[in-house]
Amino acid sequence: MNNIHLHVIGSKIFTSILDELNFNYNISSDKDQKYNKQNAFVRIIFVEKFQLEEIKKYFLESIPTIFLLNNKDYLKKNKLNLKQFHVALFLPIEVLSFKEILNILITKYNFFKQSKIIINDYEIDSNQRIIIKKDIKVKLTEKELNLILILNKNNGLKKSFLLRSIWNHSSDLDTHAFETQLHRLRKKMNKFFKDKKFITEKNSLYYLSN
Repeated sequence: MNNIHLHVIGSKIFTSILDELNFNYNISSDKDQKYNKQNAFVRIIFVEKFQLEEIKKYFLESIPTIFLLNNKDYLKKNKLNLKQFHVALFLPIEVLSFKEILNILITKYNFFKQSKIIINDYEIDSNQRIIIKKDIKVKLTEKELNLILILNKNNGLKKSFLLRSIWNHSSDLDTHAFETQLHRLRKKMNKFFKDKKFITEKNSLYYLSN
């Protein structure tokens, strides 16, 4: 059995259809005791079966979700924005097209998981070069991202090592690029996250704050 899990909310009939079509996924419905929210891979919701406030909470979660709707104006009317791993489909749907969309969503989410890095209270998407904390997203330059990732792997590094690793300099004589990037990154972290100690220096070694 495929280890991909589909959790269908709002239609036992649709759950049965997926089972009969032999999609080769683990499938559960609303009240299924086998369903574990932490392990769910893709969630499928029949939107009209629920109150708006019940639906809104699903838009805030990171579980990739397919929202099935009858009304094309529903999202716009209720000011619901699809995030990166949510998809809206309008009934009726063609089952084979649905399967293709499902596979694309799974592939996209797998790529996301591989690029997602947690550093202290921050989440970093190395693919999009974004650092996130409490729903605040800030774009990073390539050099800023590399600096953070290197310090995360080997905290407490000399400037000369960082220059060789990120800027390909053979010595620490030309430090202007490093100092400029470090200053901009510190300024960015303080401006958006009020974090003045994201990268600290002690005894000529650089650290990510804990």
